[in-house]
Amino acid sequence: MAETEVNPLLSTARATDTSPTVQLHPLVLLNISDYLTRHTLRKLNVPIIGAILGQQNGREVTMEVAFECKVLDQGDQWIVDDDWFRTRLEQYKDVYKVPALDFVGWYSIGQTTGPETHHLLIQEYFQTHNESAIFLLFQPNVVANMASGKLPLALFEPVTEGVGPADVSSMELDGPLTKSLKLRELNYTVETGEAEMISVDFVARGGGNATAIDGTKPQQVEKSPNEADSSTKGKGRAKTDETPTSYTTEEYNLSAEDEELSSSIIAKSNAIRMLHKRINLIQKILAKTPTSYLTDSTQPIIANAPSQTQDQIILRSISALLARLLILAPPDTATFQQESAEAKSDVALTGLLSSMLASVQAAKEMGRKYGVVEGVKQTAQARKGGLAGQSTFMDTMLSEGGSGSGDLYGGSGGGRRGKNTFGEGGYV
Repeated sequence: MAETEVNPLLSTARATDTSPTVQLHPLVLLNISDYLTRHTLRKLNVPIIGAILGQQNGREVTMEVAFECKVLDQGDQWIVDDDWFRTRLEQYKDVYKVPALDFVGWYSIGQTTGPETHHLLIQEYFQTHNESAIFLLFQPNVVANMASGKLPLALFEPVTEGVGPADVSSMELDGPLTKSLKLRELNYTVETGEAEMISVDFVARGGGNATAIDGTKPQQVEKSPNEADSSTKGKGRAKTDETPTSYTTEEYNLSAEDEELSSSIIAKSNAIRMLHKRINLIQKILAKTPTSYLTDSTQPIIANAPSQTQDQIILRSISALLARLLILAPPDTATFQQESAEAKSDVALTGLLSSMLASVQAAKEMGRKYGVVEGVKQTAQARKGGLAGQSTFMDTMLSEGGSGSGDLYGGSGGGRRGKNTFGEGGYV
């Protein structure tokens, strides 16, 4: 088996008690991620270099703010524009006065093997501004394969080590040791403030709805009918009025509540998907586990067989997980079922009352409409009854006038009874 190649730029000594303790803030990681994304989409051919601001109190160093740096091409190497860097550093110091932030380190990208030669050149430049400038090496090539909870980065502090002959006699003959700059890896912790938690939560909500796209893929363009006809026919007359090209775009304007709901659903979906993968992994591990000789004495035992050398730690973890499932269940099942039934009854009763109120409201509306219709009918009948009474009264008067005893027009019963100048039965 080939041994892992040692990086000559790294110090073999481990971090000591005098090494700084670094507290890394999420805003630095967000700035690095944003700069790396823009750099990749724009396909820039310049190295990614940025400065980090923070506070330093003895051995305690905080990395709180970061910004990208302007670099210049010197033919065989890249250097930081000193005038630009000094101006930008003073501008950031003017902004971050309470608490006062100063230059504490810088960042770049690299491989998992550690820093490279051009990193040391930049490190020497930044040490002119801070002798103990810390180097943050971001490793984007291992982001997809990183274990959960581990960040794809490493922190290094500059150390000076002597380089010379291995034995003392040769040292005396060849001269004193020469000093060289090397980097030693540091441990770090992630620290988050209240303001950073708000900003990180906002970015996380937006990232939940984000979709990865391929910037190099050509866009789908819908051709106009005129362009489609001209492409199918060999010859055609030129058209003066060309329909503009239309792009298919879909825009969804979601409210804040909808975005929060969507983010919550996506997070739950990712959690369920991860749980399903873990359960499948446990099933595969248990499927490959050989039959134990404690449960089946007929199985032969091979001491050095790969199937017999199982990871006992993983098996014990699976056993503990299965034992916890019984603990997670509610202890008092009867009480839990009763509370669940009461909750269901309350929900059903609320729905029933709601439907009853809706029915009462509908009946009330129906009664109001019925009263209006009946009032109109009664008014029409009253009007019709008044006209009929008037016609009956006239008919009665006419009939009584024609057959009465005192009618002026005479007749057998007409005129007034008694003696008069007209005679008994009519006019004289």
